[in-house]
Amino acid sequence: MSHPYVIWTMRRTGGTTLASLLAALSEHPSIEHEPFNEGRAMGHVLANSTARRNLKKLRIELRNCLADKPLIKHCYELCQQPFNTALMEVTTELGYRHIILDRRNEMDRVLSLELARLTGAWGSDEAKRVYPGIEAGNVALPEIDILNAIDEIALSRVRRLELVKMTARANPASFVVYFEDVYSDPVAGRDLIGRLMGYIGIDPAAHQNYDKMVDDALRLRGQNTARVIDSVPNLGAVKAEIERQNVGIADVFTPS
Repeated sequence: MSHPYVIWTMRRTGGTTLASLLAALSEHPSIEHEPFNEGRAMGHVLANSTARRNLKKLRIELRNCLADKPLIKHCYELCQQPFNTALMEVTTELGYRHIILDRRNEMDRVLSLELARLTGAWGSDEAKRVYPGIEAGNVALPEIDILNAIDEIALSRVRRLELVKMTARANPASFVVYFEDVYSDPVAGRDLIGRLMGYIGIDPAAHQNYDKMVDDALRLRGQNTARVIDSVPNLGAVKAEIERQNVGIADVFTPS
């Protein structure tokens, strides 16, 4: 039997594609992505922890919610460290493995995030509906809020360093995956996914359609924001500010 897992990721890192692939191959129950977000299946746990500030009760609630060991994709930058720490401790006690998915190019990640905020296209289906109008010039995009982008960079820097400390003495060690290493080279990406399968105990040979599932995941990644990002009126100013923040590369984790 394979291990349940938590994918520790940030928005716009390809987490939905990878999580969907792994969930389709795992025998553990699936749950909607980012279940601790407001309005989602376990959103009350985060809301209660913020209101009560009682870590003992938080751990009890987490154990109750995770008793069936559902698979978790968690955007940890949206939660404060006490919640993230409790989640890691409880899931470790329950036998979960921990996967860290990040993106080296912080410029691309932040631009993708800000574009999603402008368009409302957070997934590929929404992008198929929204992007053609932008590409045809029928929909004019507003400017990106540069202060939002700067705040995202600062918050993400803090959250990454917190996660580094949280996982420094993890046993077994977390499996670290970078977006670019999965999707830039199909051969290398396939090999990396194979090693990830070994980490969580999934046998590819047990799945007749494994090769096609991996190929589809590597080919059908996200919504390709490059199609419309040049339509943002102040794109040059936003890029210049991100460069000024000196965050072109965000690799603080050691790849597995």
